[in-house]
Amino acid sequence: MVTKNSGQLTFLTLKKLAQKSVDDTLIKLKKANENYHNAKVQLDVLNNYYIEYQQKLANALTLGIKGSELNNFNAFITTIEQGITQQQQLLITLNMKQKQITDKLNQCQKNLNTYETLLEKQHQQYQLQQNRLQQKLTDEFAQQQLARRILNEY
Repeated sequence: MVTKNSGQLTFLTLKKLAQKSVDDTLIKLKKANENYHNAKVQLDVLNNYYIEYQQKLANALTLGIKGSELNNFNAFITTIEQGITQQQQLLITLNMKQKQITDKLNQCQKNLNTYETLLEKQHQQYQLQQNRLQQKLTDEFAQQQLARRILNEY
C-alpha cells in the first residue's frame, strides 16, 4: 500500500490546479481564436463591399450621375473605409489577445510539466526506498535462515 506524504499531496494538488489552469486557458484561447476568425470574416465582407461600391461608383460615373447620388456614394464608401479601419484595429487587438493567452498557456503548461516532473521524481525516490527496504528484508530473512541452519546443524 502506498502512503502519500504531505509533500506528495501538495504536488498532486498543485498539479491538479495547474491542469485546470491549462484547460481554462485552452478554452480562452479557443474563444480568442473564434473572435479573431469572426472579425477577419467581417473585415473580408467590408472589403468586398468596398470593392463592390467602388465598381458601382465607377459605372455610375461612366453612365452619368447626379451630384446628390455622387455624394451618397462617397459618404457610403467613406463609411465603409471607416469600418475597415476599425475592423483592422480590432484584428490587431484580438491578435495581441491571442498572443497573451498563448503566452499564458505556455507558462501554465510549463508549470504543469514541472509538477509532473517533481511527482515523478518523488515516485522514483519512493520506489528506490521500497526496493532498498525489500532488499534489506530479504537480506535479513536470508541471514535468519542461515543462522537457523547453522544452529540446527550443531
